[in-house]
Amino acid sequence: MRLNAVAFACLIISGLLGGPAGAQVRQDPPNGPAPTTLARSVSRLVAAEAAPLAAESVLKLDGQLDDEVWTRARRIDGFLQSDPKEGAPPSFPTEVRVAYDATHIYIGVSATDSDPDKIVGHLTRRDTDSPSDWISVAIDSYHDKRTAYEFSVNPAGVKQDTYRYNDDSDDRGWDAVWDVAVARDGSGWRAEFRIPFSQLRFRATEKATFGLAVIRRVGRLNETSTWPLIAKSKPGFVSQFGDLSGLSLTRAPKRLELLPYTVSGLKTKPETDNPLVETADGDLSVGVDVKYALTPGLNLTATVNPDFGQVEADPAVVNLSAFETFFSERRPFFVEGSGVYQFGSDLFYSRRIGRSPQLGPDVPENGFSASPDNSTILGATKVTGRVGKFSVGVLNALTSRERAIVSAGALESRALIEPFTSYSVGRLRRELKNQSSFGMMLTATNRKVGGEGSPLRMLAGSAYTGGADWDIRVRKNRYAIAGYLAGSSIHGTPQAILRLQENNVHSYQRPDADHVEIDPTDTTLAGLAGSVAVRKIGGERVRFESNVNFTTPGFDPNDVGFMRRADIVSQNNWIQWRNDRPAKRVRSFRFNLNQWSSHNFGGDRLDLGGNINAHWTFTNNWATGLGITGLVDAFDDRATRGGPGARTDGLWVMWHYLNTDDRKPIAIEMFTGRGWSSFGPHFLDLNPAVTFRPASSLSVSTGMRFGTSDNDAQWVANEERDGRTHYVFARIDQQTVATTFRVNYTMSPTLSLQMYAEPFVSAGAYTDYKQLIDGRSKDWRTRYGAYDYPSSADFNYRSFRTTNVLRWEYRPGSALFVVWQQGRESTDPRGDFRFGRDFRGVFGSPASNVFLVKMSYWLNY
Repeated sequence: MRLNAVAFACLIISGLLGGPAGAQVRQDPPNGPAPTTLARSVSRLVAAEAAPLAAESVLKLDGQLDDEVWTRARRIDGFLQSDPKEGAPPSFPTEVRVAYDATHIYIGVSATDSDPDKIVGHLTRRDTDSPSDWISVAIDSYHDKRTAYEFSVNPAGVKQDTYRYNDDSDDRGWDAVWDVAVARDGSGWRAEFRIPFSQLRFRATEKATFGLAVIRRVGRLNETSTWPLIAKSKPGFVSQFGDLSGLSLTRAPKRLELLPYTVSGLKTKPETDNPLVETADGDLSVGVDVKYALTPGLNLTATVNPDFGQVEADPAVVNLSAFETFFSERRPFFVEGSGVYQFGSDLFYSRRIGRSPQLGPDVPENGFSASPDNSTILGATKVTGRVGKFSVGVLNALTSRERAIVSAGALESRALIEPFTSYSVGRLRRELKNQSSFGMMLTATNRKVGGEGSPLRMLAGSAYTGGADWDIRVRKNRYAIAGYLAGSSIHGTPQAILRLQENNVHSYQRPDADHVEIDPTDTTLAGLAGSVAVRKIGGERVRFESNVNFTTPGFDPNDVGFMRRADIVSQNNWIQWRNDRPAKRVRSFRFNLNQWSSHNFGGDRLDLGGNINAHWTFTNNWATGLGITGLVDAFDDRATRGGPGARTDGLWVMWHYLNTDDRKPIAIEMFTGRGWSSFGPHFLDLNPAVTFRPASSLSVSTGMRFGTSDNDAQWVANEERDGRTHYVFARIDQQTVATTFRVNYTMSPTLSLQMYAEPFVSAGAYTDYKQLIDGRSKDWRTRYGAYDYPSSADFNYRSFRTTNVLRWEYRPGSALFVVWQQGRESTDPRGDFRFGRDFRGVFGSPASNVFLVKMSYWLNY
C-alpha cells in the first residue's frame, strides 16, 4: 500500500500502521482510559433513598434547593476523589438529595466551594464539553449494572446527556428532553435536575431500585470526585454505582415521542454548459422522527424522510492509495445508539445507507448527464434496548431507486444508477454478572436489481454477513479473553461477482498470486474472518494485549459494513507500563511497546514493525508525548491495483505532540511527524492548532494541516501498449495544506451559532516515470525500469467547505435550525504548489450553496 504523506501519517497516528496489516500502535488499553490503583477499598453497599413529593406540592425549578421536599430528603455525601488522587477526600464537599413524583425524578446537588469567584462555567452549545466545573447525575434505571442515562450541567446552565452501555462505553449522540436550573452564592453553586420518567426505562413496581452515581468536576483544579467512588483501578463504570431505593413507581411513563419537522431549502450551483444542471433549486419537505417504548427496556426509533442538512461536511482528502477512505458518521439518527452495533469486525458502517450511487450512466459523445449526489433515504427504523439479560439492536433502512438524466441532442432519457435497497442489521448480546458477554450479529443488504438487460445487475442482488463474538472476564475482571468469528456471503450475477473479485478489496486477478483465482462464472463470493485476543485490563501498573486476526480472500462485509482489504493474517502485541499517582510535577505517565506483523494467504509478508511511545500529563495540565516506529522491508500485493505486487522498503517514523492547558484563554496543540526510508516515501507533517476563548460565550479556533512528501514509487496507471500491460509508477512530490477555522458563539444555553470553514489545497508533481519490471526484486534498480509515459499525472486540487448553523431550542426538545453551507472545488493539471496563488484559487473556484431552515416540534404522549 502506498499513501501520500498526509494519509500515511494519519494512519500511523490512528494506530493503523503499514496499511493492510492493520497493526495497532497502542497508547491506551482496549476498554478506554485505563484504571489506576484504588487507594481505599470500598466493599460495603453504598445506598441512598429518594423522598416522595406530596401530590399537592409544587417544586419550583430555580436551583435554590429551598423547597420543602429538600429538607425531608435524605442527604447523600461521602464523595471521594476519582482523579487525580483516587480514593482521597475531595477538595470541597458535595451534598445530594433525591425526590420524585408520579412523572419526574428530581435531584438537587449542592457543590460547596471555598472560593466561589473561581468557579468556571463556559457558555457553549448543548453537548459541548469545556474545561468548566460540571455536575453529572447518572441513573441506572433498569438496575442492570450495565446501562445508564447521564445528565450533566455546568454553572452557565449548559446541558449534556449521555447514554452509557456495556458498563464502560458511552453514546454522546443520545439526546433526551429534561430540565435543569443552576444558581450560585457565596458558598458555591447548586444544580436542580428535573428528569421525566419518560426519558428513562424501568420496570414499574412499588419498590423500585435504581442505580445512581453523582460526579462533580472542579475545572480549575482538574479534579473529579464521585459518589460512590467510581474507581479508575476497577474495570467498568455503571457496575460501580450505588443503589437508590424508596421509589414507588406503579405508573408507567409516557411511551410515545413525536418530532415532526419541516425543511425549507434552496440549493444553488454555478453556471455550467451542462443544460441538465439547474443553477437554483428550491424545496419544501416534511418528515417525522418517532420514539416509542415497546417495553420498559426496549425502544423503537424511526425516521421518515430524514433531513441531515445541519450536519457538518466531511473534510477534504486526496487519497492516492488503493483503499477506501473512512469517514465518521455524523447524522444524528445513525449516531444515536450506534454502540449497540459494534462488533469485532466492522460489519455495520452506517455511511453505506444513503451512499452516492455506485453506477454511472453511459453518456454519448457530446452528450450531458446529471446525477444525484446521494441515494434518498426513504425511512429508517431501529429497536434498541434490553430484553431480560440480553441487549438487543435491530435496524432497517430503505433507500430509493436513483436515476441519472442523460441527454444527447434533443433526446433525453433516464438511466438507472442505484437500485431500491433494503439494509437490515441485527445485534444480540447475552450479558453475565461478571461483565462477561456472548453475542451475535447479522446483516442483510437486498437490492432490486431488475431482470435481464438491467444495468443494475452489475451490483450484487443480496449480501449477508453474520458472526459471533465473546468477551470472557476472569480473575476478578482483570483479564479478558475476547474474539469473534464472522462470515459473509454475496449473491449476484456473474458480472456483479466479477466486479467484486477485481476490486482492490480482493484483487483475485493478480498474476503473481497462486492462492486466488478469478472465475467469471461465479455467482457467489464468500469468506470468513476472525480474531482471538488475550488482555489484561486491570491492575495498577501493567496492561497488555496479544491478538491474532485473519480475513480470508473472499470475506466482504462492504455492502453495509467497512473493510479496506481481504486476504490477510496478522498478529499484534502491546504492553503498557503506567503511573497515575500524581507527583510534584507529573500527574500521570504512560509507556507503550507495540509489535505487529501480517501476511496474505499466499505467504507474502505485508507488514512487520514495532513502536515505542511515551506520554506525560503534568500537574499544570500540559501534556506531551512522542514515539518512534520502525517498519522492515515488506510486500505490497495491491501496488498495481490488480497487477503484480511490489516490494516495499523499510520505513522509520517519528512523531511528537505538545498540548498546553486547555483551561487557559489561549490553548495550543502541536503535532509533528517525520518519516523516511532508503527508497519509497519520505514525509513531514506539521499540525498546529490554537483555541482562543476571549469570553465565556465565545471560542475561536484555527488549525493547520501541512504535509510534504516524496515517494519514489507512486502508482500512476496500468497502460496497455505493445500487446501487454505496463504498470506505470513515478516519483511524486506532493504538498498539502489545509486550514480549519471554527467559531462558536453561544448567546444562551438554548441559542448558539457555530461556524466552520476549511480551505484545502493539495498539489502533486510527477517525475521519473518508470514501469514495474520485477516487483519481488530486492534491488531497486532491477525492480523498476525506465518508461516513456505519454501524458502527465500532475494535479492541483483545491477545495473550500463551510457549514454555519444557528440553533435555537425554543422549547425543550423543539429546535429551529438556520443553515448555510458552501462548497467550492476545482482541479488543474499542474503539480507545483504556490501558497498565495493556490489559496486565492480556492475562493475563485465556482461555488455551490445550500440554504435551509428546519423547524421541529417535540410531542410526548
